[in-house]
Formats: sequence, C-alpha cells, structure tokens
Amino acid sequence: MTGATGTVGQEVLRALNGQGHEVMSGRRDPSRATDPAARVDFEKGDAPDGPFDAIVLLRPPHIADPAPFRTMLERYDRSTRIVFLSVAGAERKSYLPHAKIEAVNRDMGFAHCFIRPGYFMENLTTTLSEELRRSWRIILPAGRLGLDWVSARHVGEMAAHALTAQREPKALRVTTGQTMGFDAALRVVNQAAGTHFRYAPLSVTAYVRHARRNGARWSFIAVMLLLHTLPRLKPDPVQSGDIETTLGRAPEPLDAWATRNAAPLRALHAHGPPGPNPTKISAASP
Repeated sequence: MTGATGTVGQEVLRALNGQGHEVMSGRRDPSRATDPAARVDFEKGDAPDGPFDAIVLLRPPHIADPAPFRTMLERYDRSTRIVFLSVAGAERKSYLPHAKIEAVNRDMGFAHCFIRPGYFMENLTTTLSEELRRSWRIILPAGRLGLDWVSARHVGEMAAHALTAQREPKALRVTTGQTMGFDAALRVVNQAAGTHFRYAPLSVTAYVRHARRNGARWSFIAVMLLLHTLPRLKPDPVQSGDIETTLGRAPEPLDAWATRNAAPLRALHAHGPPGPNPTKISAASP
C-alpha cells in the first residue's frame, strides 16, 4: 500500500484492520514504521518486488507525470489488482494527472478499480490548513464553485471494499450528489466546530500573487487552479455516487464530519484571533 502515512492511507488501513489481511505499508523511510513496511519512492523507482494480490496506488500531490507509475508497475504480474485513488471527473478530463495514471493502468492490462472521490472535507485540516491558521480564511480563485464534499473515511472504506471484493468493480464514485460552495460549507463547519472561518474569493491573478507572496510553489498553485478554477468554466454534472450501495449507509454530512474533527479545526485558532488585516486581499472575483 503506497501513501500509507497519508490521510487516505490511514483510513484504508483503519478499514482493513482486523480483517485478517496481510498488509505491507509503502513508505519513503520504512525504518521508522512499526508495521510491516517497504521502501516506496516513485521518483527513485523504489518499490518491493512482491508478489501481491493487490496494490493501493496513491499519487503524491507533486507528481503529475505518469511515467514513474508505469516504471513502478512494470515489475508486477498483470493479475495484481490495482486500486488507484483518482478523482471524480477523471473519466471525462484527460488533462488531469489522475486520468493519465488511470490510462497507464488500463494500457498495462492490470485488474483495476479507480476510486473517484469528490472534494475532501479533510482539505480543511490539511491542504488549506496553513491559510486557515494564518488568517482564519480560505483564499482561493473558486468564486461560487459548488463542490461535492466527502469524507476521507468513506474513501478509505470504499478502497478497502475494492481491494477485498470477490470481483473488483472497475470504478467507484465517492460522491454525495449534493454540492456546496465554500461560503456555505464554512457556515456549516463554524456552527458545528465553534470556529470563525470565512471565505475570501480572489481572481486568478490576485490568487497567484497572494500564493507566491506566502511561499507557495508553482506546482501547488497549478493544482489549486486545476481544482478550484477550471471546474468553474465547465462544471461537472451533479451525480450521486456509490457510497450508500457499497457501504450500506448514507454519506457522512459535513456537519457530522466537523463535529468529529472539532479538535483539529479548533487547533487552527490556537494562536488567537488574527490581527485587523492579517492578509491583504484584493481583486475579489466571485
């Protein structure tokens, strides 16, 4: 299992725990692991030889080139089941890195299942957390973009199902069929967790200036634009997913997630309220 220490990786491991499976975690530094682990580094081509019944493939955010994934997978028998964490819409958007990695799996002839989630609720406590900690704001060029918010816990459980089902589904959509913009989402989170976050939309140009001023890499900025700006030009159709039929229960709503994650959300307030003008915001373009 690649990405075993990440947010989704931990949820996959949690879902598999106690089911009697033999799991090997892929880590850059396996010497620090307390469970069976092997070194996995896509950029250096490091991976165990196996054989494995199945592999969970998670893309490191900074790697968009599909070539390292092809190199890694070459060593495995094509009967190995590959469960790849993709993204909702990858089947229609060939420019996405996820779509290119999906194509690698298909072209190489692996048994596979593509997990296609909506927008992670956990982005609030991971990818977007530094901005929230600094200014209590989400600052993005997303305008009024509606997002289908899903919990990484469901993604992990769906991946575990794809790994262990007698016959692998070719794709599982982890979506709710409902969308919510950042303004509405933060109102839900604030009420549930007792926080005081707000949304500050920017134009693309203003966002790039802001992100660079705060030390963001160009690769990070590019991903943020892919996720929050391109979908505004051609919004995805709203589709219910496979959560309820696969797991036998309704998707976790955002308020329940925020209640469950109230401690890390409140920790973003740890240094007290921001000053009167912690971050200069201009050229808003909702």
